[in-house]
Amino acid sequence: MDVHVIVKLKSSYEIWHELFVNDAVNRSKICDESKTLVGQANETTALVTLFDVDGVAMGAMMNDPEFQKMTENYVEKHIPYSISAL
Repeated sequence: MDVHVIVKLKSSYEIWHELFVNDAVNRSKICDESKTLVGQANETTALVTLFDVDGVAMGAMMNDPEFQKMTENYVEKHIPYSISAL
């Protein structure tokens, strides 16, 4: 499964992006990190596209108290969408 996530930011994109980059090892446990795409949509929104995602593992990671603690000062909310071929 491929997933697109809209990330509503509390912090600047640059500060959040550093946190995102530094979490690559954890992300590689749930997706093919070599294909991950990330970018800034506007001042308060980042976009992340993940490929070959283990949906169960992603759900567990996003609900993990450690993940929530790590992101709480940077992220207002994550809005995930699954992507399927047309």
